[in-house]
Amino acid sequence: MDENTKKEIENGAEQLGITLDEAMAKFTELCEQNGIEIDNRLGLGLWRNYVANAKRSQQNGNQQNDSYYRAAFGFFVALEAPRDMMSWNRAKAKEEFLRDADNALEKGIVAVATENALGKYVISRYHNGEYREATKDSLPEGAETLEDGRIFIPLDNTLTYMNGGKNTKYGNPLPKEQFRRSGVFFGSIGGQDGMKPYYFSYKNQGGIDFKPNTFEWVHFLCIEGSNGTDIYGATDLTINSLSLNSSLDPESDIYRDMGDFDFQKCLQEHFDNHIVPLVELDKAHVQRMALPAKERYIVTDGTVISMNMIPTKNGNRIINISDLDSTLDDGNDGIYTCWIPEHIELDFGIGSNVIIAGRTSQRTVDGEIEPATINTTGLLCTEKHGSSVEVNQPQEDYTDWF
Repeated sequence: MDENTKKEIENGAEQLGITLDEAMAKFTELCEQNGIEIDNRLGLGLWRNYVANAKRSQQNGNQQNDSYYRAAFGFFVALEAPRDMMSWNRAKAKEEFLRDADNALEKGIVAVATENALGKYVISRYHNGEYREATKDSLPEGAETLEDGRIFIPLDNTLTYMNGGKNTKYGNPLPKEQFRRSGVFFGSIGGQDGMKPYYFSYKNQGGIDFKPNTFEWVHFLCIEGSNGTDIYGATDLTINSLSLNSSLDPESDIYRDMGDFDFQKCLQEHFDNHIVPLVELDKAHVQRMALPAKERYIVTDGTVISMNMIPTKNGNRIINISDLDSTLDDGNDGIYTCWIPEHIELDFGIGSNVIIAGRTSQRTVDGEIEPATINTTGLLCTEKHGSSVEVNQPQEDYTDWF
């Protein structure tokens, strides 16, 4: 154990009012429960979080709160681009305010604000059916001003969650934005024997910055959900603890030799319910619409027959894949479009074989249903041919406009 770690353990013991022996024992316990040696840097992260949680517990009078991060090892089958989870709620609140401002106020969907002669804001809202007013020096970040000068503040008007839990943020302003990155992780948590799938969620700036390649072995710290199927990133410790297994010294206590691991066999054994033959993509899209959102992802494979590396407006590139071993008998041309977000690396060319994970989507244009496409969240090239060709956007010249 290095001197800096020893010093932090001593400082933590002093802050918590425990002996150094007790602190050392707790540090060792945290490392053992997560399957790491006491001189591993992940142990320092676990200790810091333990001290922070224990201090909060003491302040709140709850001495039994002993939560901490767990060490994760594995790979991501899917990792979505970050999405603003508040955009739909804010848009709905604005729609309700424009439709009937008084009703939106009385239902607690929005608060309204007016600026007084002193430059302060008088904010009105209904909370638990009771009308209230308050004068504030400034407005919340999520406040919006319409062209006619009216100011409204979208509120969280969910009193209880579907599981019956109380929403502690009820009546508070919705954040201006709240990004979250979701994914599907396969691995072990806290040094547990065996690996299994987990749903992954990581919000705010940490989730934006967290973008390891899919099907790449990684280590990081996370929070394990009580249901045993979910894990969460938290604050900046998860992003700061992220390390690639391939970049570690093979002599490191957390390095794993995964050279013989068979990704395809793993998918067949653990993700069978999500594997869809490419030629059945349209049918699978309809069948999976009733599933919970996080379970709708599919895993399929095909051969790359064309690529467009010029990003669309939202940053996606396009590859088209086909199952060259299938026989077309339904009038379909057998070509399926995959939208590739900018955080997924494309280092292969036409003719390569790929495994694609993602969510299906399907448009109706002029009354005609188009073939399903895949919003790609995970990609594994199983047979590489050539390389992708980077295409520079043409620059238009406006110097001779007149």
